[in-house]
Amino acid sequence: MSKSKLLLLFTNHRVAEKLWPVIPKLSEIYSLDLFLVGLFSENTPWVGDIDERTVKINEYKKFIDNIIMGPGVKFHGDNITDDLCDFINLDKYKAVIFDDNRAVPEFNIPKFYNACKDKAITVIGNSHGNEDNPHNAIGASHDVQMNFKTGGIPANDTLKSVTRNNKHILIIANFLGNRHSPYSINFNQEFIVKSGLIDISNHYELPIVVKIKTRLDNPDYKQSINYVKTLLHCDVVSNTSDIDQLIADSALVISAPSTLAFKPIQLGIPTVLIKGSGAIGCYKDYPGLVNLNQEEVFQSLVDQVEHGRYEEFINNNIAGGTTFTSVDSYLEHLKSVI
Repeated sequence: MSKSKLLLLFTNHRVAEKLWPVIPKLSEIYSLDLFLVGLFSENTPWVGDIDERTVKINEYKKFIDNIIMGPGVKFHGDNITDDLCDFINLDKYKAVIFDDNRAVPEFNIPKFYNACKDKAITVIGNSHGNEDNPHNAIGASHDVQMNFKTGGIPANDTLKSVTRNNKHILIIANFLGNRHSPYSINFNQEFIVKSGLIDISNHYELPIVVKIKTRLDNPDYKQSINYVKTLLHCDVVSNTSDIDQLIADSALVISAPSTLAFKPIQLGIPTVLIKGSGAIGCYKDYPGLVNLNQEEVFQSLVDQVEHGRYEEFINNNIAGGTTFTSVDSYLEHLKSVI
């Protein structure tokens, strides 16, 4: 008996990365095709040194029957006007797993969703990330959605196989001080001084590594790297083929409240999140959420070293988060939806 067929619709590498580890087990139940659109399409230029899209596709393509390359965008603010249905035959699919939960009209997703509805194909959306006001475009781009509490963060399950090393202090930056930002606190000289970063580095006798985001609206990623290095003697990472090991090599983490920060939290690495540098979202009850103040940052690190992993916080926010079994939680919930 042949398997039912599912379509994976991936539009944003940073959003879709949470879903990759679901694919091996999902492929045991369903036949899978992968449709790459928007920021995930090879027709969209990659900004950064390592193309993380290619890394993941090469890692997981053996579980996928067909990879369909859809339209991309040339620059930030560009729109897709092509009908996505011109690239694919929807008739063979039982359901679509969409990597986002926003409407994403700039990639023509609502039109694609309506075509799915005309064929009675269920579309499952997925959390965009940690947000203050979670997107909920049910009826515009998807029918039901998976969130961290129901499906966990499957990408973080791979942390169970990493080896912890206290090699460095990791800074996870959101926006840098050399560009426009929607937030009041960004990674700049003021951040370094007020956080007491240099003193913390000296106290723990550990070097600093700064992880920055590459963005299509700021294509000169080398300029961003150079900006950070003018502020601080440190290593700067823009893209990496092994984000888990970068996290696991951290003795301490100081971060914007981003989805990525769940990784060190799940590993029990002391992790301080700075208010005002990103969306609070799921972190509103996180004990390590502090103001940009040297005393608060340092005291939180000391408290976390003594306390250990915040298991109650993890259990309240991420299905399978403490046991690194989010893939199982995701698949169980998915089966009830399809």
